Amino acid sequence: MASFLVRNALILAALVLLPLFLGEFWAYQLGLYFLYGLAALGIGLTWGQVGILPLGQGMFVAIAAYLTAYGLFGFGTSPMAYLVLPAASVVVAVFGFAFAALVFRGRFEQGPSFSLMTLALTLAAFQIANGWSSVTGGFNGLRNIPGLPGLDGFLDLYHLIAVVLALSIAGVDYLVRAPIGVLWRAIADNERRLAFLGYDVALLKAAGFAVACGLAGLAGALYAPQQNLVTPDLAGFAFSGDLVIFAAVGGRATVLGPVIGALVVGVLSAELRDRFPWWEIVIALFFILVVLRLPGGLMTLFAPLRRLSLGRNAVPVPLEAPSKPRTASPLSVAFEDVRVRVGDVTILDGLSVRTGEEAVLCVIGPNGAGKTSALNVMTGVLPKRGGRIVIDGLDVLRPEPATVAGKGVARKFQTPSVFPKLTIDENLAVALWAGRWRLFDLLRPSLFGWTSPLLEEMRGRFQFLEQGGKLASALSHGERQLLELTMALITEPRLLLLDEPCAGLSHEETSAVIEAIQWARQYLNLRIIIIEHDMELVRRLADRVVVLHQGRFLADGSIEEVQHNPEVQAVYVGGSR
Repeated sequence: MASFLVRNALILAALVLLPLFLGEFWAYQLGLYFLYGLAALGIGLTWGQVGILPLGQGMFVAIAAYLTAYGLFGFGTSPMAYLVLPAASVVVAVFGFAFAALVFRGRFEQGPSFSLMTLALTLAAFQIANGWSSVTGGFNGLRNIPGLPGLDGFLDLYHLIAVVLALSIAGVDYLVRAPIGVLWRAIADNERRLAFLGYDVALLKAAGFAVACGLAGLAGALYAPQQNLVTPDLAGFAFSGDLVIFAAVGGRATVLGPVIGALVVGVLSAELRDRFPWWEIVIALFFILVVLRLPGGLMTLFAPLRRLSLGRNAVPVPLEAPSKPRTASPLSVAFEDVRVRVGDVTILDGLSVRTGEEAVLCVIGPNGAGKTSALNVMTGVLPKRGGRIVIDGLDVLRPEPATVAGKGVARKFQTPSVFPKLTIDENLAVALWAGRWRLFDLLRPSLFGWTSPLLEEMRGRFQFLEQGGKLASALSHGERQLLELTMALITEPRLLLLDEPCAGLSHEETSAVIEAIQWARQYLNLRIIIIEHDMELVRRLADRVVVLHQGRFLADGSIEEVQHNPEVQAVYVGGSR
């Protein structure tokens, strides 16, 4: 915390003291570039953290600028005029949140579509601002906008802009290091995995975009008194494109990068504009050079400042996470005449099967039998065309990953699905927070210290989990399998879905997984459904075996009963490693 305060205090001091060395003219110029940097800071947050690229942030700058202009016209010299600045920022932030939540609700990985929608919005906003002369002033815009009361000259307004920018940098710095910052990076890394842990991904993405819109709103609110006019050009795509360029040039994956990009491009443009007739070409070549040679932006050249790139502070003292309420019985599931088709291909053809008294149900069958598809339709990956899926006695009309996870279902995929760009500790933390965090918890760094008896047990069983600072991308296939299994277990589910949990594991690792599953079954009193081809694993774990063939139920019973079933023998022979 001390390093955070010192770091951001130094940034504030540097921004405030700059005019002492550069003079009043540059105070005016830098004030404008700081506003551009403020808006670009939001793009860095969404693009560099959440993984969504907004192409229309100029629209939000323009809306806030027009709102502020009318507020300043109305309040005049009254101190109440200062309330217009945060009010305009909040208005555009709420609008941005509502728009993003509507776009992302029920959809995954809609980054390109979202970018195009924001582009369409800003093109429409420019046309409206250009044509609605009675409100926006048309092509000429709103002119002679009053300044903020009590501020005399560009220097006073510069200091206000510098303070707002410094506080905004500190706020973004805090957010990317807080738990919500880890979740934003998890979205960019593996959005579906986060949803399968029970998180409302649409809400998290909308929250990130709302922060970006709020920063754009602050920039627009200060732009009106700084320039004393607002024109439709603010809402145009050219300005929105400039903001994206600022973030890319400076380094979208860092906190300071977008601001540095705005300053560098702004100063270069100002210096070249009056000296070289083809200055736009020089700026374009500079941008291309940075993108090709410095993919991480200009911030990669400043090693001492790279600590301002994404990361988090030291882990707090371990604190046991809030425990989940234990239920008397495991979760039950029933498929009733479930049908699934993808194009002309039938995936499930009237599948009917239900759990009984067994604790561990193993589902076997030849490739293409519909085993994984059954889990996919149950958890919302595939849409069903007919039939019913009943979870714990309730008919789930339209399964969604987060909804199903909220009922107490955890899933481990056939191919390990973790967050490669997060550390082991961050992967485990994201799973541990699932279903336990409450309002504002995601802003509290103390969540990084959460632990649980089950997590400590798994760390004792799988020693590599103690290497908490290691990136998941550096783990072997087997270690990623074990990491994902641990993540699924520490959510403390009532029903655990395992799709070939030992695929690619050594005999020692397979034995460790079997022992961990047996222990967790007793500790959590949960039901486990396993898809598996290894008959030895099925023999050691299964209380009941279900055989599927061509998307239909074929047989069930004990392992001995299904192995001696003539219908099963005719279509499927399982193997052992």
